[in-house]
Amino acid sequence: MLALQDPLRLADGSLMVPEPIAPLLALMDGTRDLEALRLGLELRTGIGLTPEQLENLVNQLDEAYLLDSPLFRSVLAEKLGRYRDAPFRTPAFAGEIYPADAPALTAVFDDFCKDAGESGIVVDGGPVVGVISPHIDYHRGWRSYAQVWQPARAAVENAELVIILGTDHAGAPGRFTLTRQSYATPLGTLPTDTGLVDQLAEVLGEDAAFEEEVHHIGEHSVELAAVWMHYVSGGTPKTVLPVLCGFPEILTDAGETGTRINEALALLSEAASQRPTLVVAAGDISHVGPAFGDSWAFDAAAKGRIRESDDAWLEIACSGKQASMEEHLRQNGDPTRICGVSPILYMMAILGDVPGRMVIYEQCPADEDFGSLVSIAGVLYPGQG
Repeated sequence: MLALQDPLRLADGSLMVPEPIAPLLALMDGTRDLEALRLGLELRTGIGLTPEQLENLVNQLDEAYLLDSPLFRSVLAEKLGRYRDAPFRTPAFAGEIYPADAPALTAVFDDFCKDAGESGIVVDGGPVVGVISPHIDYHRGWRSYAQVWQPARAAVENAELVIILGTDHAGAPGRFTLTRQSYATPLGTLPTDTGLVDQLAEVLGEDAAFEEEVHHIGEHSVELAAVWMHYVSGGTPKTVLPVLCGFPEILTDAGETGTRINEALALLSEAASQRPTLVVAAGDISHVGPAFGDSWAFDAAAKGRIRESDDAWLEIACSGKQASMEEHLRQNGDPTRICGVSPILYMMAILGDVPGRMVIYEQCPADEDFGSLVSIAGVLYPGQG
């Protein structure tokens, strides 16, 4: 069976589709009616569904909001409208990944910091201006979160603006998705700099900037970094700019999309130079093993090779040189599924050739046997002394 899940979290649970009829899903591209779908499946697989069976499956897919249909679009518009009308973005994972109660959250994070200890990393130069933070769940990534955010405490306290660039796991390539809504955490609300949002929307175009805004509702990347940032601020409501980033089409598209994103990044670089600003790239590193589509489980030797590959990638990230990262991606692609590519690349562009210092690297299990893994890292970027 294939378990189909909605990345937008419009519907709960999964819809199970028998594997033999999975090729039918690839035919549902909007160009075929029910009879053409039925015949297409039979020609490709030899499986003959009755019209009633096919209609039942299509209805199930539609009711689970997995088809681009009038029902899906109406539900999507309704959810986006409720999100925009709310006083703030409600934390999507409070009570699930972390405590929804402020005292309980603080106690848990205090324990994380105590158990993780200090990293021992001495950051040379001036105040920290950039952070690579994981966005993996806290029960697996707590040590990395604690070790990278503790030395960034002073930078958070001094910042007048925190730009949080998060991976948009459901985003289309080349998206730089804004929201005017403020993010809430159990410690309070982090006001969004709507003036800066408006400036960016003018550069990107209103439609492009907000076409996938609904992704902010259920995406965890910005949220999980924001909660840690709010914690190390001591609960002070820092002004933020939350941005969700699709894969950087800028690397392969020299057209209007790439030009506008470059202009948006230049605008953010200028804004960061005018007031104390911290830029956060909320991105994990490699995703490998059967859980992510590889046909083999990763043993100790394979994990060692992933470490070597990650080290090479992170060395370029720590160089602070955007051009070097772009060239590496053009030459090598993304064979280990680094989901932090866009946030990290865009942070480097905003900071402008500021080198970083790696604080911690970990490989976290992604299945029960640890044959699949997600690698994460924490990196600090000090500014000029």
